[in-house]
Amino acid sequence: MEILKRDFIFTSSLFFIVFLGLMILLSASLKENPPFYSFKRQVLFLVISFFLFLFFSLMDWRSWINNSLILFFYFLSLFFLILVLVIGVNIKGAKGWFQIGNFNFQPLELAKISLILILAKFLSVHHKRVWQYPLLFKTAFFAFLPITLVVLQPDLGGAIVLFLIWFFLVLISGIKLKQILMLLFLVLIGLSLSWFFFLKPYQKERIISFLNPELDPLGSGYNRTQALIAIGSGRIFGKGLGGGTQTQFRFLPLAKTDFIFSALAEELGFIGISLFLLFFNLFIYRLVYWAVNFSNNFCSLFTIGFTMKILIEASINILMNLGLLPIIGIGLPFFSLGGSQLLFNFLSLGIISSMIKYRS
Repeated sequence: MEILKRDFIFTSSLFFIVFLGLMILLSASLKENPPFYSFKRQVLFLVISFFLFLFFSLMDWRSWINNSLILFFYFLSLFFLILVLVIGVNIKGAKGWFQIGNFNFQPLELAKISLILILAKFLSVHHKRVWQYPLLFKTAFFAFLPITLVVLQPDLGGAIVLFLIWFFLVLISGIKLKQILMLLFLVLIGLSLSWFFFLKPYQKERIISFLNPELDPLGSGYNRTQALIAIGSGRIFGKGLGGGTQTQFRFLPLAKTDFIFSALAEELGFIGISLFLLFFNLFIYRLVYWAVNFSNNFCSLFTIGFTMKILIEASINILMNLGLLPIIGIGLPFFSLGGSQLLFNFLSLGIISSMIKYRS
């Protein structure tokens, strides 16, 4: 609760982002059967997420975040990533979800937070020596295990997010230029190997359609085309909630998840996009503010790691919608339909709130 009490800008910006996302989901689920099913499910997860936030914000993070528990969460996330390959359900071409009744749980979201926790702990101890290759390789090993398991699902988008979380955390911890160049070289090698050995045909088609959208406009290029039509048709003021033809008549695929930004643009126009970006940037700014003002290295690194996660996911999602990146299945944080992402994002905010309350 501390971050809500002490930071009006943070609180109001988060509230606006969540509220606007609910309005778009309400509109996009208008013609569902039963009506508003997705909207009601998101509200349910939002309520649960808020109680999670309260629970972790009221606990003193120093009393439970220790080496043993961080390792437990890390290995638990690896266990779930292995288990989901065996008994998980296939959604959107990836076997990355557990089905629990009418709900799905995505262990990738636990893996993201667990990776941030273990890297923040390790780097907070070794931040002055992280440029040394043995330590750098240890951080890479922490990231390599979940990335490999996520690639096997296959979930290219999730693997990219995990890699970028690791890359930016070690970057701000003080690695040298030659090491950055070495990492980029290894990334190019990894991408080349992924193309030949790991990517599924439909994933290759998405990349090819991104590079040449006119090659298959009704197949692999369809999603991108409809997203751009929806964005362009919204113009300045949009068509109004419930008035977007691409969204309401389901020409726009995945309007509640991957392409909710396009649905926002169609129904609320440039004004709606501008308001969303304004409050999202304020939200990021306040997280960065708290990250740089912590005296504890672990708190700073965890907060900046979580901030980078949110920023990476949002940037990739928006660029996907604008046709500037291939479609790799990443939702818009606090906005897209998705219970797992919402739960772990609010859980992380609860930890950060506790760090603010009990900061030294």
